[in-house]
Amino acid sequence: MIKTFRITKLTLILIGILTLNSCWNNPSEHDLITGNYYVGWNDMVSNRAIVYKYDSNSYEGILSSYVYAVGHNTDFIIAKQKYPFSDDLSDTKYFIIDLNKRLGRDKDAIYGPMNKMEFDKKSKQLNISELKFDQVYNENP
Repeated sequence: MIKTFRITKLTLILIGILTLNSCWNNPSEHDLITGNYYVGWNDMVSNRAIVYKYDSNSYEGILSSYVYAVGHNTDFIIAKQKYPFSDDLSDTKYFIIDLNKRLGRDKDAIYGPMNKMEFDKKSKQLNISELKFDQVYNENP
């Protein structure tokens, strides 16, 4: 005896809604840093990066993942980055983004990657050693 499966209109509608929802409702989170600069992730927290938002659908990647700490003032953004899931503190890379140079499309607007000692030295040179990391995320997503 062969059983047949009857697909109802309601079943097709539910399948359609679930399919559309799974394609376009990917999890993400974006926090404003300053101006059009955001720190955020799409799909997975371990993809957290710094991006520049041109409009609602257009972003430029500035600093790739995994960014776990950010600070800024009107002229600079500072960031800590490391390979996701690494417990090695020497894995941490430091970056300084010069917002004024980026505005002028200067290719040398990003200093880094640097270790902690290099970062501290460059921060003093740029007179931003008082700048703190005030947007801090989990070091191991």
